[in-house]
Amino acid sequence: MKEQLTRSATDKMIAGVCGGVARSFGIDASLVRIIWAVLSVFFFVPVVLYAVLWLVLPVDGEGPTGFDDVKNAFSSKPPQA
Repeated sequence: MKEQLTRSATDKMIAGVCGGVARSFGIDASLVRIIWAVLSVFFFVPVVLYAVLWLVLPVDGEGPTGFDDVKNAFSSKPPQA
């Protein structure tokens, strides 16, 4: 791994997970997306793994993770700016 595993803020199609994984391992994001799509057709694990990484990984340069966004959306406190 060359960099910390984060979601990509710029190289994304859905949530930036594949772009972040590709950057972290130093490979092309299109290759990661193709592999992920092919594996998702035959197995259910990549779909679940994508969802988990979407919730757990922070976006480039940002502190909170996707899970923090979900918690804030369902909390009774007003959103913080």
